[in-house]
Amino acid sequence: MPVGWVGNFAGGTTRLGLDIVRGLARRSAQRRWTASFEIRSPLTFEFEQTDFLSLAREPRERLATINLELDSFELMRSSERAGALELRLRAPDRTGFLAALLEHLAGFVLFPEEISINTFKLEAIDTLLLSSVAGQSPPPELERALRASLRACMRARLSMPPST
Repeated sequence: MPVGWVGNFAGGTTRLGLDIVRGLARRSAQRRWTASFEIRSPLTFEFEQTDFLSLAREPRERLATINLELDSFELMRSSERAGALELRLRAPDRTGFLAALLEHLAGFVLFPEEISINTFKLEAIDTLLLSSVAGQSPPPELERALRASLRACMRARLSMPPST
C-alpha cells in the first residue's frame, strides 16, 4: 500500500458520506498491512458496488476543511514500537474526523504504523502509532511541535459553577 493509504481511505469514505466507526490497521515488520474496518452509512448505500481498495490507493483532492476538535490526548514514545510516537485521543465523532486527523498528522510528515479506531456513544476513542517517512523515528522537535498543535485543537470546556 502507498504511504498515506489510511488517509486516502478515510478521505474517500468521507466523500461518500460513510463513517468509519471501528477499525484496526497494522503494518508488520515486513511492511505488509492488515486492516479491517466497520463502516456505516446514514443513508442506503451499495457497499458491494464500492471499490474500497481503490479508495486507499488513490489520493484524492483535499477535503473541505473540517475543524479538528479534541476532548483529550496523550502523546508519548511507544513501548510497543521503538521510536514510534503513540497518540491516544478522545474527540466528538463525526463523519470526516479520521480523515481530518490523518491530514493534520501528514502535515507533520507523520504516518500511522498502526491505528485502532473505536466509537462509543458518539465519541471517537482512537490510538495511533506514528512514524516519519519510511518508518523512521520522529525527532523530538517534531514531537514538541505536534503536541503544541494538538493542544491548540482542544475543545474549550465549560466549567460548571459550584452548587450552593
